[in-house]
Amino acid sequence: MSTPCSVQMYAEPITSSVEDLDGAELDVFYALVIVNPFGPTLTFVASVGKSTLNATLPLVKVMLNPFSQTVEQVGRFTVGDTWIPQQDFEPLIALDYGSCPTLVLVSNQIQEESRRQVVHQIFERFEDDVVRVATSVKRHLGDPWSRVSEAMAGGGDGDEADDPESAAAYLADVVTSEVHVKPELQALFYAWAGSIEKTGISGHIKDTALSSEEFKRFFFEKIFPAVWLPEFSEEQENEPKVKKPLRLKFESIEDVEKILASEEWRHFSEQQLVDLLRVLFFCYGVEGDTSYIAKISAVYKHAITEGLDSDTRLLLEGEMVGLVEASKVLPVVFLPFLVLDEDVPITTKAAIDFVSSSDYVNGELYAFGELRNLFSRSTLANRAAVFGALVAMGDAEVLSFLEELRPQLNADEVREAARVHTQFPQHRAIQYWLRWAKELVSSPNDDDQRNFGSCASALILVLEHDIVGRVSAGKRNFPCHKTQQAITIEREWSLDDYAEILAPDLYAIEAAESAPRLFSDVLRKWGLKPQADLLEQFIPDSRMRQLPDKPQRDLSPKPSASSGGGFLSKLFGRKP
Repeated sequence: MSTPCSVQMYAEPITSSVEDLDGAELDVFYALVIVNPFGPTLTFVASVGKSTLNATLPLVKVMLNPFSQTVEQVGRFTVGDTWIPQQDFEPLIALDYGSCPTLVLVSNQIQEESRRQVVHQIFERFEDDVVRVATSVKRHLGDPWSRVSEAMAGGGDGDEADDPESAAAYLADVVTSEVHVKPELQALFYAWAGSIEKTGISGHIKDTALSSEEFKRFFFEKIFPAVWLPEFSEEQENEPKVKKPLRLKFESIEDVEKILASEEWRHFSEQQLVDLLRVLFFCYGVEGDTSYIAKISAVYKHAITEGLDSDTRLLLEGEMVGLVEASKVLPVVFLPFLVLDEDVPITTKAAIDFVSSSDYVNGELYAFGELRNLFSRSTLANRAAVFGALVAMGDAEVLSFLEELRPQLNADEVREAARVHTQFPQHRAIQYWLRWAKELVSSPNDDDQRNFGSCASALILVLEHDIVGRVSAGKRNFPCHKTQQAITIEREWSLDDYAEILAPDLYAIEAAESAPRLFSDVLRKWGLKPQADLLEQFIPDSRMRQLPDKPQRDLSPKPSASSGGGFLSKLFGRKP
């Protein structure tokens, strides 16, 4: 009997890194390409590991551009001997990919009759944006650089007669054609090198960029063997001539002040806004000049309103990390991200970077004083994400500081904080949620019970985010960028060994709580056999995010012989 392939999506992605893919076998489902001289982008979805029948493999969505790379585990793929990509890919295609791509490459394991349908589905999800791309591709078929130059100059709009369905159908046809695919790939590689070397970026940003050579190696080792491509002729083509895109140029701070005073920045392109923000962040970060706060706030909020995507904002935050590590700006430069941006990946990264790069002032980390004030004034854009990120760091010093902030969180914020985890489970972070659950288990207060549920969720989610299969206890050496070893690892456990450490507390909490007992599910996820009656256990709905239950060990405390009583005595409350 045949076994169909299946895709199980997570409710929230699990953040990973490109380094985690080194040496891993990738089975690429499809890849999306955007050619842009500022930041050409390749995004792809793939399973990780050897595709053997019945294997369950992580599913990742990977975004690569020269200045920012993100890897997210979005679900799991169970390998079968049959699949229907048009159906199996539906939840993957529904993910956020930013702007509409100009090229889609699909797995070479997809049959020809299904290939076009899958590509059509991908393009169709971009709705109105696919009309813009299709119109521009039609006008400049086989000439991606004229298309890009026209777009950078503000042209190319105004004659979009197609509807999304027709536009998607057109692009689904041309992505199987050499006349489009070959120059598009050539433009991708050329734009990658050009965005680093020919757009006037700083030397530090160049040094931290993913080089053209590294990207080509990754593409030809990981992507090229897995995707279908049309047959290419052997004709040599001339190197494309790139029309240099418009960038902002600043000769002095006075130039910046004039732009701000005139408010001409309100009509800037996205790239010009990024250039302006980069300068404002730098000016603010050099000495922490508070006069720049209002300026950054106005431009940053405007940029978000105009559609500046989270990947670009994350790239900007990453540039600040480089400047802090090079001692060119102070850690205070991370504060605007925490105050102005509610996006979880940006907020969590900025929070960890802020604390990690802080030095001591009067015996306390500088970041603690700032965060204490921002918490009390409720001026953080996403207070819950900041709190969750700092718990996930698993550092004793940081966790001690968070004790004074915890009472300020409401139950909704606690729930959101419990969903934030790193990929590297930390002993002290796990113990933090466990201790809190023990405090709350018997409370009759409704908010306490909601927080108790969040603690249970956190103890499950830490496993779902895990990519290393172990729990670590460590101490951060602040400021981390100024030390040879940012984290001193004190001890590590396998997940099975760590489950034995957790077992006494998990069983005690399960015994103390009322039905439905949430910690019965926590025990299962850690590979431990619940002790509560089945009717009293919390059994998650199959549609809820969950890890497959591990083989269960019974590590529950055994009653002593002197305790007496068997089934009848327990049932009737008397000794035999």
